[in-house]
Amino acid sequence: MLNILNLKRKAFLSVYIKNISLIKILFVIFMIGMIYGAMLIGLNRDEAVNQLGSIMQKFINKRIEQSIFITFASSFFSSMILVVILFLVGFFSIGQPIAFFIPMFQGMGIGLSTAYLYSSKGISGIIFCLILIAPTTIISTITLLLGSKESIRFSNKNLRTLFPQKFDQNMQGELNLYLKRFSALTIFQLVSAVVDTMCTFLFARFLG
Repeated sequence: MLNILNLKRKAFLSVYIKNISLIKILFVIFMIGMIYGAMLIGLNRDEAVNQLGSIMQKFINKRIEQSIFITFASSFFSSMILVVILFLVGFFSIGQPIAFFIPMFQGMGIGLSTAYLYSSKGISGIIFCLILIAPTTIISTITLLLGSKESIRFSNKNLRTLFPQKFDQNMQGELNLYLKRFSALTIFQLVSAVVDTMCTFLFARFLG
């Protein structure tokens, strides 16, 4: 009876593990980064709040003074840096650790900024996050998670080509698919930059 239960438990765990998609794992890593970033503010509250406060105030003031085009270009290129890194990492057979780390890095940045705003401004900080940070952050985070997934997948494909018995004859097709998917992710980042620009010019001047 115990043997049957153990077999059923192992079978259940095996099916459960197989059904855990890579995107879910990446999302968990992102959330860990976000929680860690928020904890850094809590552990070093006074020093961190003062430093971040100065940085973010300068950032907001600069955004208010910029033209729409410069704001859009700045938002797009700053958000594309991580996407480009993920794209390049995919061509390396051992690039998976970097692709796994980038969602955590993104999460840490969001955790730091949102925890600072809540610690320093209370309810108004939450409102700031909702109207100025959340819209573009949601889009860019989804883009990065998808980019990390594609980067890891393509990196694994490149790793398999190192072993003759597992050589994939269709790498050209995989490369074409990889390029198409990252082209789509670039469009997502363009949309994110547009949303960021609109939110900045609609609300940033009230928060400066």
